[in-house]
Order: sequence, then C-alpha cells, then structure tokens
Amino acid sequence: MRVFFVFLGVLASLGWAQPRVGIEPGLTRLVFDLPAGATYRLSQSGQVLAIRFQGTPPRHLDTALNTPEVVGYQARPSPGGSTYTLHLRPQTTHRTLELSQPRRLVLEVRSPSAPSSQPRAPTPVVVLDPGHGGIDPGAVGHVHEHEVVLDVAKRTQKLLEARGIQVVLTRNANRHLSPDKATDLGLRAAMADSKRILFVSIHANAAEKAAQGIEVYYFGEAIDQRLLSKAIWENGGGALGERLTQEARTVAQRLMSDLLAQANLKFSEQLARATLQSLVRETGAVSRGVQTAPFYVIRNARIPAILVEIGFVNHPVEGRKLASEAYRARLARGLAGGIVAFLNNGQAQR
Repeated sequence: MRVFFVFLGVLASLGWAQPRVGIEPGLTRLVFDLPAGATYRLSQSGQVLAIRFQGTPPRHLDTALNTPEVVGYQARPSPGGSTYTLHLRPQTTHRTLELSQPRRLVLEVRSPSAPSSQPRAPTPVVVLDPGHGGIDPGAVGHVHEHEVVLDVAKRTQKLLEARGIQVVLTRNANRHLSPDKATDLGLRAAMADSKRILFVSIHANAAEKAAQGIEVYYFGEAIDQRLLSKAIWENGGGALGERLTQEARTVAQRLMSDLLAQANLKFSEQLARATLQSLVRETGAVSRGVQTAPFYVIRNARIPAILVEIGFVNHPVEGRKLASEAYRARLARGLAGGIVAFLNNGQAQR
C-alpha cells in the first residue's frame, strides 16, 4: 500500500519540507522531491554521504535526526541547487531509488540488524478529537454536540483503520479528560505531538440566527474578528474562554517568526482544504470555507492540526440531518477521504 512519512525538517522556501523522513525499526528513509528536469549526483567518503542537486531550490538546513541509522544532515546552497551532507552511523548500508508521480529520490539507510526483505510501510498515527464530552455537552439543538461528534469520530476511525492507518481517539465515550476545562483542552492538545502524523478536532456549531454548513479551521489569528467569540466559546466560554483565547493569540503572534511553525501551519492549511473539499463532496453541505482562529486545542500542535465544524445542531434542516445515521456516515467518509487525500498528496507512495 502507500507509504506515509512523518513531517520533519524546515520549510526554507514555499513548498514541502525537504526532505521528508520516515522511521521504522532498522530503517531510516529520506525522501527528496525532484522538480521536472532536476538532476542529482551521490558521492561517499566514509560515513558521510553527499547528494548534490541541481535544478532544485537552494536550501540552508542543519537537522539532527539521531536515529539508529542517521546522525543528521546539513544542506547548503550550491551552483544551481543545493548539496545535502548526511552523516550515517557505522556499519549501516544504504540504497537509493527514484520514483515517479510525483518524481522523488528515496534514500533508505539500514542498520546491520535490519531485515533484508522489502521494508514494511510504517503505520501513520492519526489523532481524532471528538470535542467536549462529560460535564461539557457542547452545543445543544436537534442533537447534542458531544454525542454526534463522538459517533462521527468512531465511524471515521473505522474507515481509516481499514486503510492501514492507526487512529487514536482523545475520548471514546461521553467523558471529559479533566473536569477543569483548561486542563481538558491541554490534555487533548498534548496528543498532537511528533509521534503522530496529524490531529483533527471534530465539533458541531450552533448559531442564534439560522446558519448551516461546514467550516474548517487551522491555527492562527482570526482574520474576521467575529470569529473571536467562536474561539472563546470553544475555548471554554466566559472568563476562562477569554483567557485561553488570549493565550492562544499570543502563541499565534509568536509563531509568525518561527520558520518550522510556519511550515507546519502550511501543512495544516493544506489538510484543512483537503478535508473541507472531501466533506462537501460527500455530504452536499454548504461550504463555509477554511479560516484561521486561535483555538486553544490546536495552539501548540507539532503536526498538521485542524478543527472541523461539521454542521449546525440548531438549524431546522441540518440539525435533523446530524441526527441521522446515514448523514453521519457521509460525514465520516468525508473526513476520512480528506485525511487520506492529504496524506497521499506529495507523500511517497508505492
């Protein structure tokens, strides 16, 4: 099946981080995207492997991997592109192969104990966060938010696991992670660490005026200031929600100067757009677009992270749809489809 890679590295120019790194027992794999017409040449001296690319963007990177096979790598601009210098562990072996659609160079570095057969695809781990639960029911209308998002999350989990993707749920029953809302959100947010590949927080909307549709957020300042009240609500409401929202906004402002964080936000935006497109295609719901907002639960994510509002529980039509098992199944297909599309887009495949 397809091979999925953990996002690693720094975005030195617009586009994907370079390289992408996959790690499994006895094997470290690095994948370099190759633009049309790009060339490369390998040379080795002892445990140092150099790859000179021409026809690629110039890059300046210093990355420590510290895997059993690779110490780390540096990249420096060279005429017409960049030269990568990789520091391999003693007694390791390596091989390279070029794949197409999209074109990319794959470098596999093996430890002496690694099996000689074709490596198994590493299992990506996706975190699904059904919002609210326990003492916090969330929005209430024709359905309760905490119930519908948990059901959709479990359906999405089954679809992803059928494709070989491991799924972690932040909750699997009507419960909270902590009776203190700030702690509850913090525990959920902590699951968006580098051991996983992406994080999707699932919610349902409510509005005083008739409103319907699906909207997807990734972390950042609210371009439309009216979204701040929404962030305050999702961040716990009242004085607590205002405090946590202000903390999240402070994080958002700090991230503007963090190159690695900007790379992750770029991935988060791509995940948001793929997810919204898939959800609208599966459900026929109104698209309310992709936006940024300072949601506390995705403020410190080290992996692509989004918050999805799957519909309005108090809309006279959409609220009743959210109570339907058939519609929830379509929502799950949309979420799973968006996640798979994102993982496949630009990722190394077999």
